[in-house]
Amino acid sequence: MSTDFPDDLVQLQRDLHQATAGLRTFLADHPEPPEPIDGTAGWSSDDKARERELRQRLHDLIAQVHTHPYWDSLSGPDLVTARMKLKHVDDAGG
Repeated sequence: MSTDFPDDLVQLQRDLHQATAGLRTFLADHPEPPEPIDGTAGWSSDDKARERELRQRLHDLIAQVHTHPYWDSLSGPDLVTARMKLKHVDDAGG
């Protein structure tokens, strides 16, 4: 099985990693609940909008990676293996 991924698929995966990291960072910077609870102030409307944007970007990228035409050329264990390799395409030694 070849795992010579198309450049656009690799870029989508990189964008997905970046979007995941961006959402993770945003949430780490906003540990309080979005809505006021038990004396917390909650998030501003701008912060709530930013979170929605980050989550929507993440969902869009997941869909683009998942439905990329490259996957049509694989099936069964080869498909699973290739998907896992793509997730780690930029890992050291991977």
